[in-house]
Amino acid sequence: MKRILVSCFFALLPQLALADHPSDVQRLTSEKEYYEALRIYQHIPKRQLTTDAVIAAGKSAWALSLPQLAINEFEKALQDEQIDESKRASLLLSRGIIEYQEDRFRVAILFAERVIELIKNPSPLRSKAWLLWGESLVSLKSYGAAEDKFIKAAAEATQAELPSIYYSLGNTQFKLGKLDAARVSFEKIPLHDENASYAMRRLAEISLQERKYDQTAFWLGRGRRDFPDQFVDSWVDYALVQVAVSKDDEATASKIQADAERKYPPSDTWVTLLNAAVEEMHWKNKLSRVK
Repeated sequence: MKRILVSCFFALLPQLALADHPSDVQRLTSEKEYYEALRIYQHIPKRQLTTDAVIAAGKSAWALSLPQLAINEFEKALQDEQIDESKRASLLLSRGIIEYQEDRFRVAILFAERVIELIKNPSPLRSKAWLLWGESLVSLKSYGAAEDKFIKAAAEATQAELPSIYYSLGNTQFKLGKLDAARVSFEKIPLHDENASYAMRRLAEISLQERKYDQTAFWLGRGRRDFPDQFVDSWVDYALVQVAVSKDDEATASKIQADAERKYPPSDTWVTLLNAAVEEMHWKNKLSRVK
């Protein structure tokens, strides 16, 4: 079916007589003119195609969500024995990422392994391969092995790539119950990073699990200040109630409870747990006053 779709795609391309050149495919791909790049690529005689043009066509196909066509072009390029180690490793990494995107995680791991075997010395490219390997293992729920790969990815990454690696590492450590290690990973994510709000929420969750309520309050407060749109759900109210309960602050807990009951349906799990926590605090205080 995919072959038929690809054939139909090319059949619809305008049949214009142009003096096309392989470098045009590279240029158009770099300019994100992916459709035009593929149109020109299709009309260049195969004997005139360069490996760089084939790679560019694969990138354009990938950008147009034609993964099988991208795979075909990358495989053609890999058959060129003259391409250097770095370019071959980049192609293998791209192949692995496509396999990952297509949910073929075990195949993605095989390509990551090939990249690491090809490039012997630490490098940002190897870091990406370690990261792909780790993410694939997470998808297979093999968290212990994934943690090791993320640690290796971080050791070889550029500064710009570190935050996303630490986020993946922290989530994996969180799932493994390694809360101290997860905290360290999440705290390394800068405030300007796209994952900062999620990391801050994880830090609040870790503190709550460890019953470190002052830290929970700190991270919730900072999250509501810096990322208000990501800290307005029922779990946040539940966590705030837990902080209030830890301080025996009935007034604050009752106010949060009343607000939550207005905002969320009674069937909400966190609202149910929140109500139970507030009611338990009320009963304990009533009993203590009776005594």
